[in-house]
Amino acid sequence: MATRLSLVQLGKGTVGSALIGQIREARPALLKRLGVDLVYAGIAGRRSGVFDPAGIDLTRWKETVETGGGLEGRKMLRQARGVLSGSAVLVDATAEEGMAELYCDAFSAGFHVVSCNKKPLAGPLADYRRVKEASRRKHRFLLYEVTVGAGLPVIGTLRDLLDSGDRLESIEGCFSGTLNYLCAALDGGGKFSEAVARAREMGYTEPDPREDLAGQDVARKALILAREAGQEIEPEAVRHELFCPIDRRGDAVKFMAKMPSMDAETAGRWREAAAHGNRLRYVASVDRGCRAALKEVPADGALGRLSGPDNIFVFRTRRYSDRPLVVSGPGAGPAVTAAGAFGDIIRVARAIAGTA
Repeated sequence: MATRLSLVQLGKGTVGSALIGQIREARPALLKRLGVDLVYAGIAGRRSGVFDPAGIDLTRWKETVETGGGLEGRKMLRQARGVLSGSAVLVDATAEEGMAELYCDAFSAGFHVVSCNKKPLAGPLADYRRVKEASRRKHRFLLYEVTVGAGLPVIGTLRDLLDSGDRLESIEGCFSGTLNYLCAALDGGGKFSEAVARAREMGYTEPDPREDLAGQDVARKALILAREAGQEIEPEAVRHELFCPIDRRGDAVKFMAKMPSMDAETAGRWREAAAHGNRLRYVASVDRGCRAALKEVPADGALGRLSGPDNIFVFRTRRYSDRPLVVSGPGAGPAVTAAGAFGDIIRVARAIAGTA
């Protein structure tokens, strides 16, 4: 008999929609291979949502959600408590603030949590501790591989190293597929404003690209990795520089309209680096602290050769000292980000099915 795993998802934007599509396609194969039936019991956006414990028809989920009226996360959890059969997962596919309390509510309601949202894990240390403790106390999974490196196995790799007794010395690399996409476009002589517009259209950037350009997204990833490595630090301890000047006044649309004025200055910085035989990359490092800044790197080095929306994470540990362990690959885009979250959901499915 199949084991049911109910999903309640908050967020139906580019990543959320991609995840629903991937689960819809893979559901029959997972049922056959793992004996677990993934059933969407709830889907909610900012203005509309639907909850159906029997399961939402994923062939027409958008229409169903849009006609479902407003249904925010806490209300959906209250409806789900004691109603869903089998195990349940709260999927956070939003970029919302203030989700730590909701995660704790979810654990109390018996839910596991799979998060695409960096903010509750890179916010105040007290919130981070509270969420982690609630997860342990209720014996529920809290999985967030996708928050660092999209679909790349970055957090899992770090945990395996530390759990097996290795000691971390440093992690260095390009942690943002978005910023690396921009760097690669500028390497080829592209205009900065046009590259940002394309990145936004392809879903590489945060909803407001200024979070990427301010280095804030990278800072959050570095902080999450530092906390995974045992550093108990606040967000303010992460020293990060801007990728480019940021005007925080007005909305993202107004900011984008002003971006062509930055093209000449940005192109000049890239030409200067090229004259030195280098390339510019937004480089982050985690050792005894966290830092991130735009810096010149050798054009023929691992960071200089990085192209498109790729990430690279270079782990130096006691075991991997002379020759570091490197994780690299696509680090931005709805499809790979959704795949990372899907991987976490499958980990929960395997656990409840009792499979390896």
